[in-house]
Amino acid sequence: MSAINNDPLRVTGLASGMNTEEIVDKLVAAQSARLNKMIANKTTATWKSDAYRDVNRKLDEFRKAMEGLRLQSTFNKQKVTASDSRIEVSTAGTSSRKDFVITEAAPSTTAKPAMVSYDINWTKVDADTTITLNEVPITLKKDMTLDEVVSEINKRTEIAEPEISTKVKAANVGGSLVLTSTDTGEAANVNLSVGTNNLGLSNKSGIGKKAETGYIIIDGNRINVSSNKFTYDGIAFNIKEPITADKSVSVQITSDTSGIFDNIKTFVDKYNELIADLNGRLTQKKYRDFPPLTDEQKKDMKENDIKLWEEKARSGLLQNDSTIKSVLNEMRNSLSTMVKSSGVSTNFDSLKEIGLDFSKEYIDKGKIILDETKFKGVLETNLEDVKKMFTAIGSEASGVNSTTKDRTVHDQSGFGWRIYERLNVAISQLGELAGSPNSKVDTQSFMAKQLKSIEANITREQRRVTDYEARLWKKFTAMESALSKMNSQSSWLSQQIGM
Repeated sequence: MSAINNDPLRVTGLASGMNTEEIVDKLVAAQSARLNKMIANKTTATWKSDAYRDVNRKLDEFRKAMEGLRLQSTFNKQKVTASDSRIEVSTAGTSSRKDFVITEAAPSTTAKPAMVSYDINWTKVDADTTITLNEVPITLKKDMTLDEVVSEINKRTEIAEPEISTKVKAANVGGSLVLTSTDTGEAANVNLSVGTNNLGLSNKSGIGKKAETGYIIIDGNRINVSSNKFTYDGIAFNIKEPITADKSVSVQITSDTSGIFDNIKTFVDKYNELIADLNGRLTQKKYRDFPPLTDEQKKDMKENDIKLWEEKARSGLLQNDSTIKSVLNEMRNSLSTMVKSSGVSTNFDSLKEIGLDFSKEYIDKGKIILDETKFKGVLETNLEDVKKMFTAIGSEASGVNSTTKDRTVHDQSGFGWRIYERLNVAISQLGELAGSPNSKVDTQSFMAKQLKSIEANITREQRRVTDYEARLWKKFTAMESALSKMNSQSSWLSQQIGM
């Protein structure tokens, strides 16, 4: 524990012949036992806090994976299919229909600008000339290149004043002059007039085409649409080609039982992963002969030996932890208690009745076994009953009377609500104990305050040990100085008496 002796006021055992450094180090080491224990306690508390936060993150991940099971929308998912590829359909919500027929449909069209193309024969050019484009005169020089002609025309396109703007854009496309209106629809207009010296151009005009509204006839009802992609009664449509009465398209809407099955299977898998992790922490062996290593101890150990030691030192941090036990017990209780709600069928008020049951093997410690065949069958025949057993809300439920605070509300509520609210409470409790699962800095939890107190005690103890070491050196230095003087006096006396 002692620092290297480089203090000029310290005197080593030159006079006494003692190994002062070693003596001081041993005395300080003995005095540091309490400090080392405090440091070990801090390390253990830090590890335990990290373990609690890790559990809290896993609870939060499970909550996110299952939170939709308390909502009816999860069980109202639909899938939509069309009998013909001329129209695409998909879900955009929940539809009130089961099927319908599209007898006619016409896609909408967008407005098209006027476009006029001219082939240029520059050999006919022998003098300057003036053309008129949408009643705007433009003078062109006989020595202009086609690109220069394009540039001259475009100067008039960009003029802000409407009365002197051509509203026509020119371009050189492979040696041809292409004129395109900057307006759209019927307002688009390209009208070119040229004189006798016409640069190879001729009088020409073009008018744009207006946008056309599309329509679709569903079960005899005509619906006008301005876009081929639109939503109607929870269904997203995309009209790709016209549909005529002689070849109608049927659309079917069914419950997406495969999606619902996947949600429940995810819930079961995540639940089993969670309880396996928590049970493992509760039963993990604790090695009391392997306390956290100090920095001094690590200096004399190999890296692999340190790793193996710390694995044992970290083991069993949450062994038989009451908070973790409570979470497991409450979740199992919530999943094993029947739903006693007036809206829930007595034939479908427990998980076992739909194909979910707890394993009978002790080693599984509450694992849920999913009978996939049975559950899929129930979804096809009794989807509404499955929805109710997960989403039912107790008649007295409120912010105060939740499933975790009121037994009646708990028993009347569905499994989705029970587990979701149970997880909320557990995450909150662990947050108060060791910090919320997503916070980067924790200063307010119980363990954060406990660590702060331990650190303050360590600081005081380190000061006490340092002061003790300083006093030892002061005493040994004084002793060495006294001995040195005595030796000098003895030598002088010996010289005086001729010895």
